[in-house]
Order: sequence, then C-alpha cells, then structure tokens
Amino acid sequence: MPFSPTGISKPRKPRPSRARGLRTSTGCLTCRKRRVKCDETRPRCGQCAKSDRDCVYGAPNTPTLENAASLTESPEQPSTARRNTATSATGIPGNTHSPGGCSSLVGDIDPQLFMSSPELRFDLSPLTITTSVPSPNSAPLEWYDLLAEDAISNIQKHNLGFDQTSLSRRQSPVPETPDVDPQLLSPSISHEPPVHHVEPWNTVGTISLTDDELSLFQHYVNVVGPILDMFDPMRHFTLVVPRLAVHNVGLLKSLLAIAARHLALHSVQQRTQSVQRPRSSINGPPETNNQVKALKQVATQYYYETLHYLSKNLLYPVYAKSGEIIATAILISTYEMFDAEGSYNDGGWERHLRGIFWIQRSQDNNGESHDGLRRAAWWAWLRQDIWVAFRESRRVLTIWRPTKRLMDLSPDELATRIVYITARCVDFAANEKQYDMALRIGLGDRLLQALDDWYRQLPPSFRPIYTLPADDTSMFSPIWIHPPVYAAAMQTFHFARIIVLINQPSVGGLNLFRQRRRQLDESVDTICGIAMMHQGQDLPSAFVNFQAVYAAGLCVQTPAKQNAILRLLETTLDVGKFPPKTLLDDLVRYWREES
Repeated sequence: MPFSPTGISKPRKPRPSRARGLRTSTGCLTCRKRRVKCDETRPRCGQCAKSDRDCVYGAPNTPTLENAASLTESPEQPSTARRNTATSATGIPGNTHSPGGCSSLVGDIDPQLFMSSPELRFDLSPLTITTSVPSPNSAPLEWYDLLAEDAISNIQKHNLGFDQTSLSRRQSPVPETPDVDPQLLSPSISHEPPVHHVEPWNTVGTISLTDDELSLFQHYVNVVGPILDMFDPMRHFTLVVPRLAVHNVGLLKSLLAIAARHLALHSVQQRTQSVQRPRSSINGPPETNNQVKALKQVATQYYYETLHYLSKNLLYPVYAKSGEIIATAILISTYEMFDAEGSYNDGGWERHLRGIFWIQRSQDNNGESHDGLRRAAWWAWLRQDIWVAFRESRRVLTIWRPTKRLMDLSPDELATRIVYITARCVDFAANEKQYDMALRIGLGDRLLQALDDWYRQLPPSFRPIYTLPADDTSMFSPIWIHPPVYAAAMQTFHFARIIVLINQPSVGGLNLFRQRRRQLDESVDTICGIAMMHQGQDLPSAFVNFQAVYAAGLCVQTPAKQNAILRLLETTLDVGKFPPKTLLDDLVRYWREES
C-alpha cells in the first residue's frame, strides 16, 4: 500500500485500464500523462496544440508515465537542467506554512515537485520572438539609434543648445587604427606599447576628475549603486562598475549623469558618512530651485556626452560586446528611469528597455551567466522591465528560461528566482484576450503552483526575525526580515501572488472565494509589514516597497485599509523619490472605479 510523505498510509487509487493508454509507448509525454490519444505530430502534436499545452517528447524507449513527470523543460529548454544534480545546501523552514495554508515540515517535500516545477515551462513573450529583433551584430547600433533619435528630438523640441550633429552615428568602415575619443588620452600615457593589454576604448591611467565630478562619483558609489545591487550579493554596480568607469569615458559619463539626476530628484542631498567629500559647488544640499535646476542641467550634459562617446566607439565590434557597454546601457536606463517624469522625457525609458533587451540577447546574457557583471546587469534590467510591463499591461521582454532546479539554488539564487517568476506573473496579467476562461484558469493555477514551490523551498533565513505589534496609528504589524534582500524577495513573492489572484478568473463557490480572500489579506499584511520596517532606513528597499505596496492597494476594499496604504505608499515615495506621487492618484482612481 502506498505511503504519503508523512508516512501515513492511504488507499491505492483505481488503476486505469489498458484501453485508456496506460501502457502506450508512443506519442508525446504530455498526452501519455493525460491518457489521451496522440497523433505524434512534431514539434507539437494536435492534442497539445488544441489545448495549448507544452508538448514534450521523451527519448526513445521511455514507455512509462513516470518519465513524463520527471522532465524539467520543454523541447526548447537546454538539457543542462537534467545534468544539474547537485544537492541543495539550503533547508526548508521547519513548521512553516505554504501560502495555501498547508503545513510543510523539513524533509516532507517530494523532490519530484521541484524537478517538474511549472515555472520552468512558461510561454515566451510574443514581443521578443518576432522577426523584427535585430541581429546580434547590429543590436547595439539599433539601441543607440533609439537613444540618438529621442535625444535629437529633445534638442530640437526644447532648444537645449547641444550639438545634435555629434550624436549622428558614423557610417564609414572601422579603420584599422581606432579613432579613439580624445578624452581617452591621458597626458601621462606613454606612446610606447603598454606592458599589459588594454582595449582601445579604455585608458591605461585613471581618468582625472574635478571636485564636482568626484562628489558625484562618490554619491553613485554610496547611494545609487546599492539600489542597482539590491539582488546582487557580489555588488557589481557598486564595486566593479566604478573601477571600470575610471578607465572608460562612456561608462564614466553615464555614471556621473545618473548620480547628478538622482541628486536632482531628491529635494535634499543625502550625505554619506563613509567617504569625506571634497569641497565642490554641488556638495551642499540643493535646497533652492536653482540648485536643483543646475543639477538637472549637469545630468543632461553628461547624458549627451555619453551618447556622443557611443556614437564614436560603437562601431568597434569588440567594444559592442564588452562588459563596459552593457554596464553603460544599464546606467543609461536607470538615468532615464529617474528622469521618467522629467520635462524632456517622452517615454524614452520604456522604449529603450527594448533596446537593452537586444543587447542582452546579442551578448547571450541571462540570469545564469558565468560573468558576474553580465548576470547582475540582466537582473537589474529585468527588474525595471517588470515594473514598466506591469504598468503598461504588456508582457515582459525576456525570452530566457532558467535551467537550475529550485532544490539546487542557494538562498541568494532563490531571491533572484522569485524575480523571474514575477516576470511570468506579469505576463499573465497582460491585457491579452486570446485565452478563454478555462485556459486562463489553468495558467493561473500553474503560476500559483510555481509560487508555492518557491515558497516551500525557502530556508529559515527568509523568515521574520521579529514581528512588532501594530500600534494605534497603523493597521499593520511591522515585520523584520534580515538581510533586506530576503525581505525584498518576500515582498516580490506577495506582489506576484496578488497579480495572479486578481487577474485569474474564478468559477468556484464561496469556499474558493474565502480562500482567495485569505491569501490576498495575508499578502497585503506581509507587504505592508515589511515596508513599515524597511522603508525608513533602507533606500534600496524603497524601490521594491513602492511596487509591492501599490499592488497591495489593488486588493484592499475597506476605507480604513485604503487610507493606511495611501499613507504608507506616500512615505515610501518620499524615501525613494521615484516614481512621482501621481502614483497615489492612480490608486485612488482605481478604487473609485472599482467601487
């Protein structure tokens, strides 16, 4: 008699007859698992095409249905996942509860659950597999053309006074001796061949900085870099990118641009104590409109100088595939994120995210890249694209699928995996009408199962250290999870679950409605509790808090909770200064339409 994972015997289920296909050794694994007749059409059989299911064919001589359940990927999925059999070093929280309310003890989870998790088999975004995607060699140039076109338009529209001809990409062939930007040449650089190899777009010596530039540079290292490194334990944008920037003019200019724009975004400059800043004209708090305006002008100047550098160096194929270019692209994108509501912005950030996708794809970057900087850049880009896709009701741009199983991930990798699953949940929430109700319910169930799989795999470090009682002024109990990245991962998890639950059709009765309401209430309480603990102390956390708190606001109905979330969201926006407080108006408008 079979036993459950807890050791309690349970009656054997009736065995299907041979007439229903139990012993079949032909057809796709999906049809064999469903016990339906397969016409064996490849790459996708008729049954799977009709029901919009993943069609998986096994290797020859695989007649049993159990083999179908053990596959971790579709035919497009690399086979490395099957070869990755390392034992997980993480445990599962003892005596914890899954989001659905089922208790989960250490060692009680069937390993097969994590070998066939549905989060590895979601459909690709139709926006990124069309024939309009540029070739790998032309992707950086196409991305630059997007930037230059918008920049030239702004120069003409707002009479900014920049030389727009300097942004035109040179069309002549690349010379044998690179036409390096003169700013790359340092007086201390000898004309003798260098002892060690230096790429032609980099300087041998450190690029000198003025006092103002050094002040901006330090602001980036202490304030902006940690925002980008929220999910990166190696802190590449804080530790690696600044070292690259002092030898690359384009990367340096983009770094200075984002630092100046972030300072302008804040009404009072946040001073850092770890580094003593030199005297400079922008060292003091920008308390006046003139100072803020000056910072914006400085940021815009550095932004256009970055584009000018790109126009002169992107035609060198090695530079177009370098780590410097992908780091520059992410910094430019983050600059445009901070400038999204600026007077010169016309939706460029949203459009340019697609250009960065082209570059990422041309370099074959993804969330499991061996190069740490490329991996960090990919996750930073995906986090930005998730928010834009969510707000625009479109699917995210990534076409990558993870190869590692949940049980093989480290705690830090589990934190980034929830970002990927959230991207798939945003896909589900996209405004697409081609799915009928039954298919959308099924896809929603797959996503909820993927979220549940992730949650049940978490080690104890993701659990709260302490939960404070709610005070008289708030309806939520502060929740302390440390380190902050694990708190951000838990908020991201509940953000994703809310997205699925409020967009999944329901044909269930009162019991299903009550279950969903309990899950939504749990997610709202967790998101707001974590935001209350972290939003006042941790600026990088604020860039996760505002998204999660906004999603929490979409599923609260009582005026008391709505007012509490408005106050919490406003405080979070005061910390991060992004996005603008018009987000509060959007939430109030949503409540008014739903009432």
